Amino acid sequence: MEKAEKTNRYYQRMNLICLTIIAAGVITAGLIYTRALMIPLVIAIFAYTVLGQAAAVLHRKFNFPVWLAITISILFFVLCFSGVIYFTVNSVGSFIKEAEMYRENLLGSVSDLLNKLAERGIELDRHSIMNYLKDLPLFAWFKNFGRQLFSLLSNATLIILFIIFLLLGEKKVLTAPSNKTLQEMLANISKYLSVKVSTSLVTALIVWLILVFFQVKMAFLFGLLTFLLNFIPSVGSIIAVLLPAPVLFLQYGAGANFFVVLGLMTATQFTIGNLIEPRMMGDGMDLHPVVVIASLIFWSLVWGVPGAFLSVPITASIKIVLSKMKHTRPAAELLAGRLPQ
Repeated sequence: MEKAEKTNRYYQRMNLICLTIIAAGVITAGLIYTRALMIPLVIAIFAYTVLGQAAAVLHRKFNFPVWLAITISILFFVLCFSGVIYFTVNSVGSFIKEAEMYRENLLGSVSDLLNKLAERGIELDRHSIMNYLKDLPLFAWFKNFGRQLFSLLSNATLIILFIIFLLLGEKKVLTAPSNKTLQEMLANISKYLSVKVSTSLVTALIVWLILVFFQVKMAFLFGLLTFLLNFIPSVGSIIAVLLPAPVLFLQYGAGANFFVVLGLMTATQFTIGNLIEPRMMGDGMDLHPVVVIASLIFWSLVWGVPGAFLSVPITASIKIVLSKMKHTRPAAELLAGRLPQ
């Protein structure tokens, strides 16, 4: 009898593991297939948690009517996004107007580099290199950027519609939810987003001031990208530092200004990202660093760049749900980097 019970338990566990793997595969396939709709919806839900709390503050502390508090929150979101699009388009347009000048700067810098290498006995095919640089499809790259911007704009329209329906569709939008799991999820997401937004905004502002001081083109665009990329864990800040490097090289070549600007940006990212932000975040989302990297890879494969931005809050929300159920609690402990008891 005991042997039969052990065998049954073994087969039950194996069935559970197999069913879990199958379910995970089906869910992943569904997420990939419905990404065009799910990405705006998930972004809208996270934005809803922030805008809902902003509307609650206006309602409770300043006695705004519910409809007015919600309207102000929505308008603030729309105005911020419109301002970002406007300044981004202006920055890119200004760069395109002076693209030929930057092309000449690039050719001059590369020619100087080839001369220095030739002096040291390193001979490269100057003719092929210079011809390749002259034929660089700069305008094609920026046309592609314009198409991506239009796609972002269309997604933003869908996000705004989702936010409006979420805010207006819930009668008790300005009251705390009664479900404790939902309360914990909203509290964690709100804390993460508030800290991340504030630190990313300060980082982006400092980076923008550095670029403006050194008269780097598209300073606003690089500041905006710094703000956005800081939401991608681990690699986002590195990409944010490296993105302005080509424009810096086109303007200044491999001179002192090039290295000074990159050094100041790196120092800013390191100070805020590794010293200030961890203290403000505290326990944060209670996720192990390895889990954060793994979630970044998984959601990037599933949803691309938007998945990278959303990886941490989505994984933290899943962990909270898993921690509330007896059979999935060990998985939640593993996500937090603790061995289940």
